[in-house]
Amino acid sequence: MRKSPQSLSDLPLFSGDCRAARSLRGWNQDDLAQRAQVGRATIMRFESESGIPTARVLRKLREAFEEAGIIFETTKDGKRLLIDNASWLLLLGRNADQTVAGDEISVMEGADGVLVCVNQTRSVIISMAAHPRHGQHAPSYAKNGDKGVVFDVQSRAHPDYGRVAEISYSPNAYRKDDIS
Repeated sequence: MRKSPQSLSDLPLFSGDCRAARSLRGWNQDDLAQRAQVGRATIMRFESESGIPTARVLRKLREAFEEAGIIFETTKDGKRLLIDNASWLLLLGRNADQTVAGDEISVMEGADGVLVCVNQTRSVIISMAAHPRHGQHAPSYAKNGDKGVVFDVQSRAHPDYGRVAEISYSPNAYRKDDIS
């Protein structure tokens, strides 16, 4: 039996939230469908407001966004907020492209005082670029002691550093298979 939310106020996710969060992450409907393990048609109907998925499907959609570092809140006056709680770092060198979405990472200070990324999933230590001094994304750059789950990797060749990979991760995420 399909169990739909009793009222719109019971929805764990609203259609506008879904569209906005997808846009914030740069995901298309197929990306979200894969991450949430739901059908693309379900997402399409939900976002076009031609249907409301079951409560279970809505929770799966919300969990996919939360794993990618997006927090949904409602203000006292009833307005919805999407908070981007993700952080990022830039990996350098020959091991830069060994990290993939779903890997658990931590950031620590190396012996020389420079930050390194420890990919705990793959047991690899990877060099990081220095913290940016200014710019729009500087506050969300990785810090010593950060831990999280990777949700996006953009690899490319760099003329000075060889392979580089920009890693986006959610410091508050957890791997579903670690939960009993």
